[in-house]
Amino acid sequence: MHKYLLIFLAIALQPSAWAGWVFLTNNSHGASDYYFSPVENKGKIKVLRTFTQMPVDGKVPFHNPKAVVKVALYNYTSEQSLYEINCQEQTIQLMERIFYSDMVGRAPLITHKVKDTFIQQSNSEFAKQFIKTPLHFDDIRHYRMYEAACL
Repeated sequence: MHKYLLIFLAIALQPSAWAGWVFLTNNSHGASDYYFSPVENKGKIKVLRTFTQMPVDGKVPFHNPKAVVKVALYNYTSEQSLYEINCQEQTIQLMERIFYSDMVGRAPLITHKVKDTFIQQSNSEFAKQFIKTPLHFDDIRHYRMYEAACL
């Protein structure tokens, strides 16, 4: 039985499981950030996927309009984000975030998209991250994302 467990672990930890993911930065509050290469090209828009492993659990809001307490916070350990970067206008917009309860992104917990009613009708700090903004080149993460998508 232990032999099969070791074989399964060896297969699960193969580099091919992470094939395509390239180190981006670790300057995001001590988290390790990766991006998926190749970057999707939609003309002047580049679609960049990032994956972040948190050093400690974060909290993500979940909106349930039928509950007494409308928003509850859940712990997450890693997250994957999808950004649209306009290289000409030098803007960035977060389109989707998937939060995971594990470090390797195999157990999805909550997904938030820019078109979700909760995101569009909220003025919370969490919802504001989905607003299209100019790239901030003094932020190493923005700079590296621009570099990965546009250069």
